Amino acid sequence: MPQIRLMGSDSADVQRTADAVVRALKAWPETRVGDVSSPVPNRRGSGCRIYIEVLADVATDGVEVAVERDDQPQQSVRRELPSGRGRRLTQ
Repeated sequence: MPQIRLMGSDSADVQRTADAVVRALKAWPETRVGDVSSPVPNRRGSGCRIYIEVLADVATDGVEVAVERDDQPQQSVRRELPSGRGRRLTQ
């Protein structure tokens, strides 16, 4: 079963993020949310992990969905340097 694993060193932040992800997935018609684990303590260090099972809705199986965020600024595109037709350094 497909899962999303959220983890971090701040348990409260991980829980808030998991809650937001679950709400978003439940609102999206192409996905169904399965089991959501209780917070599991990290093996090393502080914080926790939360696992969320995500299923594709059978009624829309095979439909491709693209999600784009519009709340973040566009990243600038880096241009390539011109081809190496410049002078060669000789000794």
